[in-house]
Amino acid sequence: MESMLLAVARPEWMDHASCKGRTNLFFGIAGERPERRVRREATARAMCAACPVNFECRELARDNRENGFWGGENEEERAAAGHSPRSISRRSVQDAARAS
Repeated sequence: MESMLLAVARPEWMDHASCKGRTNLFFGIAGERPERRVRREATARAMCAACPVNFECRELARDNRENGFWGGENEEERAAAGHSPRSISRRSVQDAARAS
């Protein structure tokens, strides 16, 4: 039996994202210190605020329950809005999900 691979189409709007090629800014490293995360996310938030596809990015992250910083939101903010990530690892994300 042949194995079938499903091709997942990348949304065209991603080609217009301000963050293209800046993955390290939107996904923290393992063991990231809180102070570094605050600085990293502030830089990401500013980039998202000026991005022409901010809305599409946020909706994709919410719909797919993504981890990381997407469309101007981190995991806690998405959890508070009722869109918790699939793999909840941080206590603050768990708390935000429970509070919603």
